[in-house]
Amino acid sequence: MNEPARSERTVLDVKLDRSFDMLDTDGDGRIHEGDLVSLAARLGAAFGTRAPGTVVRLQESFTLLWETDLQHMDADGKGAIDRAEWRAGVRRAVADDRDGFLDRMGAMLQVWLELCDTDADGRITRTEYTTMYGETLGLPPGPLNEAFTTLDIDGDGHIGGDELRAAVEEFYTSEATDTPGNWLFGPL
Repeated sequence: MNEPARSERTVLDVKLDRSFDMLDTDGDGRIHEGDLVSLAARLGAAFGTRAPGTVVRLQESFTLLWETDLQHMDADGKGAIDRAEWRAGVRRAVADDRDGFLDRMGAMLQVWLELCDTDADGRITRTEYTTMYGETLGLPPGPLNEAFTTLDIDGDGHIGGDELRAAVEEFYTSEATDTPGNWLFGPL
């Protein structure tokens, strides 16, 4: 099988670019710690009135992720990560410490989803999912409903912890075009 040309974006590139764009909340083409604070505040504005402590935990998980993984991706030392540094950094983090990186990403996403879990049952409903990504990514309900259906592997109408962990792993590691985890942050 031939390797893709360097100028071609791979499936993993597309997914990493999606997560980069989501984390780059100010749209300046770089992820810095302030972007993560802003993202937590945005989610807090949508859901935080019912769980202010969870907003604080989300901010703490973003800070830990920044200190443990993301700031080390800043190859040029400018205090922020550009798209190329993000792509290379995630690939390097997965190669060097796959389980640790996925655990930290999964823990951050778990707190994120906990914040959005309005009925506090430990699972995300379709409505919670579409509200969450409608508020943070500005995506319309139609594509988000399709994404939810894809991520709900067992078809029980919820995204649970095991489904989330599988989606995180597939999203950040897989070049396959047909894995449910490709839909973690909505359609590609």
